[in-house]
This record gives sequence, C-alpha cells and structure tokens, in this order.
Amino acid sequence: MSLRFKIPIWIGLSSFIYFVIQFLFLEFAFEHWRNPKGENTLNFQLLGFYSSFLLSVIAGFTSYYLLGFLYQLLNQMVLHIQEDQTPKEIQKLKNDSEEYKIYRAIKFVMMDSSSHVEDGQFENKFDWIANKANSVIKLIPDLDIPKIPGFDIAVFPSGMRYAGADYIRVLKAKDGLFGILSGHIEPGVTESAEKLFIHGIVSSLNPESQTVTELMERFESHLHQISFSELKISLFGLTYGTDQLSLLHCMDMPVFQFSNHGIQVIEGGGDDKWYPGHDHQLAIADGIEVGDYLVWASDKTLSEFGLTSFEIMEEFVDYLLDLKPKSSREMLLAIAKKMSSLGKERLHANPLEKLSIVVIKKTK
Repeated sequence: MSLRFKIPIWIGLSSFIYFVIQFLFLEFAFEHWRNPKGENTLNFQLLGFYSSFLLSVIAGFTSYYLLGFLYQLLNQMVLHIQEDQTPKEIQKLKNDSEEYKIYRAIKFVMMDSSSHVEDGQFENKFDWIANKANSVIKLIPDLDIPKIPGFDIAVFPSGMRYAGADYIRVLKAKDGLFGILSGHIEPGVTESAEKLFIHGIVSSLNPESQTVTELMERFESHLHQISFSELKISLFGLTYGTDQLSLLHCMDMPVFQFSNHGIQVIEGGGDDKWYPGHDHQLAIADGIEVGDYLVWASDKTLSEFGLTSFEIMEEFVDYLLDLKPKSSREMLLAIAKKMSSLGKERLHANPLEKLSIVVIKKTK
C-alpha cells in the first residue's frame, strides 16, 4: 500500500482512538465521580476543556512527528537522486507506485532547475548570454606580438576584454608574417565558441616551420571543419623581400594602405563574410613598399559609427597624411584618437570599447 493511503488511514485511526478514549473517560468520570448525594463533583465544561487541551497536545505532537517523517522521506529521496546510479531501494519500487512517481517527479524538477539555476542572477536573458559568452572568451590568452624582422607591428587591444571582441593573432612564419583578424558583429555564446575554435587552430600550427602560403592554405582548410555563422575574418601574409600582400579577406571593411602617395583600398576576395560551403581564393595585392602602413579594422567599425568604408577613408586621409607618423604605434594611437573623437560626436560613451585595429609597417 502506498504512502498516499497509509498516512490518511493512520491519521484517521489515531483520531478514532483518541475520540473513543475521550468518550470512555467522560463516561467513567460522570458515572463514578459522584458524592454520597449522587451529584457530580466535576464540572462537565471544565472536564471537556481539559480533555480537549490534552487531545490538542497529542494531535500537535502527532503532526510534528508526521512532518518530520515526511521531511526525512523527501530528504532521503533527494540524496538518492544525487547519486550517480539509481539506488536499490528505488529499483525495487514498481513503476506505477506512488513512491516511484514522487521520486521521478522530484528528480525531473531538480534536473530542470539545475539547468536554469543561474537565470535569477541576471535581470534579463541578454545579461545571462553575455556572461556565458564572456566566460568562454576569457579562455583565450592575451596577444603576444613576436618580433618579426622587416615589420613594425602594433595592435589594439592586446586582450579580449569582452565577448564581442575580435580575435587577433600575428605569427612569425618561415618566410615572413602571418596574421588573423576575426570576429562577429554581435556577441554571443556561439560566437565566443567559434573564436575559441579558431584559437585552437592557431595553437595547433607550427608557424616558423611553414611558409606564409602553407599557413594560409592550412588555416583555410581547417575553417571548413565547422559551419561558422556570420564570421568576419581576414587572413593575411607578408613575405620577406617582396612587395606582395597575400590576403583572404571576408569583410565589408577593406584593408587600408597608407603611403606617401595617399590612401589605397585593398578589397581582397570580395566576400562580405566567411562561407563554409565553398573554397575561398587567396588574393594578392602588389606595391607594398618600405615605409607603407597596412591597417585592418573589423566590420564593427562600420556599424558603430554608421559610416561606409569610403566615408571612413575620407575622415582619415588628410588627418594621417598631415600627421606623418614614424612608427606603427604612432599610427595606431593617431587612428584611435580620431576614432574616439568620431565616437564622441555620435554620443558614444566609450567608442573604442568594441573596436580592434591592426597596424603593420613595412620597414625593409
């Protein structure tokens, strides 16, 4: 018999016994507690009060014991649920028994609540997603730029501070420089996981034993192992002793080349984002001379400022040519200062928070 029937029967039987005892006690009292004149020496109302009080105390202790019994039962079930395997006591229960149904119900509730236990810590779903995405992105270490002969390199930022930050790496190849800039317009858990996957590809490379072309082809083949969603990525390589830039550029934002002749735009392959379904051909840009600067910025620059790449180029052309920076660091600081002023004009509190900039100067 299940507890659902045992407990009511037990309470009913106990109550019946209590009332029978009270009835017999009252009958005994009024039958035998008489004086010689035959009058009752006990007041009927007073006796009823005392007996009711006694039965209330007994009922209170009974309820206390019953609640303690139920608490121990539920606590035992919770301990059983927390075990890796179903305990033998539960295995012996029939699937249609009340005890087994209670066990299953509590187990399902605990499993469901554990998957949503952190929801209450945040005001809305966006905050919860952002926290998870930040937790994933923090697994990627900060950028450590190697010293590569013939190139002066500056990058902002050096660490991935929040989930929407772009992934940046610059590696020393066997015959030159190999770099990656990748990110998404919007932050998210999936996006952070994709950047972590990209970092896994980078960690598996042995760049100094491979040429720039080999690294780009190998990296491109690895990217096809997962179906990326809305990935913006630029793979680039510069080889010692040549004036060529090898590029696999899947962004709306082009690469800018700053030289004594002005600003040129390098478009790359023409795709606005990475498409895992087909191969991407490497593009080659000529005319990268000593003293020239190459500048990469992510597509978030366009969305943050509400400008086209041509409008951004117009903002920078006179400003940078007049400034004439002497190093990649000076160029980076100048670009950051200009972007900060553009952001403040558009009432951005921290316009550089979501932006990434890579500056490479060819020195010989």
